[in-house]
Amino acid sequence: MKLLKTGVLLGVLMAPLIHAEKLRKVIILDFKNLDKNPDYSYLEDSITEAIRNDLKAKFDFKELPQKDWRNLAEKNYFLWPEENHSRGFALNLGLLARQDIAIGGYYQAIIEKKARRGAKAHDFVIRAHVFVLDIGKKKVVSEFDMIMPADASLFGAVEELAARVVKESKSVLPNKGEAGKQQFDDDEIGPHELGLIAGTGVYAQPKQFSGNYTTDNALYTKDFKSAISASAFYAYHDFLVSHMQLHLMGGAQFASNDLAVATDSKRIRASLLDISAAGHLGYEMSFWRFTLTPLAGGGFSMASIKLDYTTLSTLPVDANGNTRSGNNLNTSAPFAEGGLKLGIKLTNRLSLNAYGMWRQSFYIGESVSQAYAAGGISFRL
Repeated sequence: MKLLKTGVLLGVLMAPLIHAEKLRKVIILDFKNLDKNPDYSYLEDSITEAIRNDLKAKFDFKELPQKDWRNLAEKNYFLWPEENHSRGFALNLGLLARQDIAIGGYYQAIIEKKARRGAKAHDFVIRAHVFVLDIGKKKVVSEFDMIMPADASLFGAVEELAARVVKESKSVLPNKGEAGKQQFDDDEIGPHELGLIAGTGVYAQPKQFSGNYTTDNALYTKDFKSAISASAFYAYHDFLVSHMQLHLMGGAQFASNDLAVATDSKRIRASLLDISAAGHLGYEMSFWRFTLTPLAGGGFSMASIKLDYTTLSTLPVDANGNTRSGNNLNTSAPFAEGGLKLGIKLTNRLSLNAYGMWRQSFYIGESVSQAYAAGGISFRL
């Protein structure tokens, strides 16, 4: 427990330092030729590149490459790449890719109905629509339209559009030089997660144990109501499909208890050591800085219970008639296990986790249940 408390304290103290150096992660979506007018298809690249270049000249940020967000969208059936001009697409993709800001939009070639600066009534013009989203807050930072003349001055108007996007992004992106390079680059975060957890629960053993007892000194079922657990785990994120986790855990449980004996008013002292290994599959759901992961799987445990009979009025005897001052009971069993993992992200790498788990162990002729809760800290690699 001291190790766990120290780890949590260090995590909390380190979080502000890591955040202070963090570069914001940005998706710049391709601007879409909404009407698919072939005369203006070249503007898809021109507008997108003008905005990208102006943003990079003014601000410090990390951009998710186009091929990466397109591949991610294509792998998720609810994201259609051809809808990348919509706010819904940008928000869902940003959440899925763990980005901070999304910038996108579209343009249309239309006939202007009334005269305005740079365009006469009934002139052919380009109407551009732009949005800037804060993904973490699920908030529209800015959304605006701009009319651009469809003549020789169009490229100058595209530069004005890019400058407007820079202006609207000032509130969510740090100026050039104000954000240092993050010590652990978020783009280098892999699928691996390592963690430590500790907790408590009810530990149960079946009535049948190895060892021989006389019938008049039978022991009751061995339940340890305050077992302490300590475990380490490894999780592989996006296993097989997006959001799925492969979760491997190994650890030990420790407990002591005074156990009742059927024919004696006095109790015996018992101590427990249980070592287990388990594997689970889970599906992670993210809500801002919170994650919820249902887990289901199984494993194998080996336990040893040390019994001290010296407190009894009469010592029990074994099958040969010899008195016993104590005994070691060894059990082993496979188990099925399921539960929930709740995570709170201190940074994109460091998380606090809480577990609530239910375990069903299967012995020959009997099965027993166990429940435990645990908490700890983990680090993404």
